[in-house]
Amino acid sequence: MRLRGLRLLAGAMVACLLASGCMKPVAEHATVVAATIAPVVDQASAAYTSANKIHDMAENYDAVTAFDKPSPPNPVYNPRTVAPLLSQSQLELRLAVLKGLQGYSQTIVAVSGTQSAELDAASKSLGSGLTALGNTFLPAGTSKPETETVTEGGVTTSETVTNSTNAITPGEQNLLSTAINALGQYLASKKTKEELPSVVAKMDPQVKLLCELLAKEIDILSSQETIDFNLVIDRQTLFLRTATTLDPETRREQIMKLPELARQQKQAAQQLKQLRAGLVGLEMTHHALAAELQGNNPESIKQKFADLAAAGGNLGKFYSSLASAN
Repeated sequence: MRLRGLRLLAGAMVACLLASGCMKPVAEHATVVAATIAPVVDQASAAYTSANKIHDMAENYDAVTAFDKPSPPNPVYNPRTVAPLLSQSQLELRLAVLKGLQGYSQTIVAVSGTQSAELDAASKSLGSGLTALGNTFLPAGTSKPETETVTEGGVTTSETVTNSTNAITPGEQNLLSTAINALGQYLASKKTKEELPSVVAKMDPQVKLLCELLAKEIDILSSQETIDFNLVIDRQTLFLRTATTLDPETRREQIMKLPELARQQKQAAQQLKQLRAGLVGLEMTHHALAAELQGNNPESIKQKFADLAAAGGNLGKFYSSLASAN
């Protein structure tokens, strides 16, 4: 219901913009920005958690091969060394940044319209939390893919594997920390309507950087997710082709899991794709809002708001379809 209401609000605002040929008050445009970040925040946890579960599943399948490798020369398999794709603290940091962006968009709406003491207090709380977390945000990543050959039951197959590493450069890491701190400082400060144009213009490069680096990390997670799913499907297929002594009914049930894994892979890929699209839409429309407040390019801004409303609507519809399917 919440997502549907936001989509209707954004769509009605854009239709009014395009029909009237004039720019509406800043508060209404800021509301479009706020409407776009809402479904991203609502569903980011599910997307990140899903990527983690898929990686855990791949680690479980990989454990079978690692356990049976002769030692020496290979090290003895130790399940305690297995690490998640994203730790709980890493996941919470990403959600904190997204909620910070949401709080930022909500305060723009409030400052340009009717301010709320409750929102002001909430944004200050968000801000103090973000400034403390800025230097601890460690991005997930993967190393360059490598080919690994696996032999089971006399059948040999090759798989693409990776190791966890920091795929965002140290320079980008510093910029990311700076942007998170800037967002936190904004939320913790007192905002006025008169300051809004300069504040939004100042925050625009920070919002752009946060959206771009979070989107880049989603690309990395998407690549890892593909590798993990391929490993699981390949290992399961290899096992079934060599496990000739399995009970026929058990073997049949295991084979039937393969198409379900392929369906899960497609759904997970679409989930991350939509999450990335939401971040790109937020970046684009915040930049349009900053330009509007400076009196620049009103016609292109109208189109960008229309594009954002469409992207936000599609994101909401996608996640609504997932909810109805479960």
